[in-house]
Amino acid sequence: MLKKILSVGFLLQVLAFSANAATIQCMDTDKNHMSLDSSTVSACLDAGVGNINGNPAHDEFLQGVGSAYTLASKTDGSNPFNLSYNQTSQTKSLSTGTWSIDASFWSSYSSGAIGFKFGTGNEPDEWFVFQLVDGVISGDWDFINKFGKGGGLSHMNLYGVEDISPVPVPAAIPLFLSALAAFGFFRRRQLKKA
Repeated sequence: MLKKILSVGFLLQVLAFSANAATIQCMDTDKNHMSLDSSTVSACLDAGVGNINGNPAHDEFLQGVGSAYTLASKTDGSNPFNLSYNQTSQTKSLSTGTWSIDASFWSSYSSGAIGFKFGTGNEPDEWFVFQLVDGVISGDWDFINKFGKGGGLSHMNLYGVEDISPVPVPAAIPLFLSALAAFGFFRRRQLKKA
């Protein structure tokens, strides 16, 4: 019992720390990295060099840890959920901006992720994908550019996991069907006796 109480206490401390966290960082901080506010994203799902273009055959996120996701919107392509961004400032070491999506995204998808792809000058392009907090539709972003080259946001992708949960069957339906079957069985027996 004491072990359970200590485990629950530890879990509550971890959750309290997480609730107070101000930013979620993506990628090793010794390299170029991003940070978003923890009120809009819950985790960094993946990051890398190269490209995230939304094509399942060539998108490094969709080929890796994001294999359960599909492309929902793209700022430089099909954009049904009006994914948009604004790069509000850019220096050699820091780019900042905002992003937004239509709230209708959450009617079609049970889970969402947002991907950022940056040009980094002579360095390989870098991308970052964050898990969205359910229901969030906008936020701020920071790109920390350790190498001081490039730093412009090339495009963003919105990924989603479609809500394919089965429609729940009311508990009364199986009960009704079994009662109907029993009624039919007894009715048939009565007709045979007569």
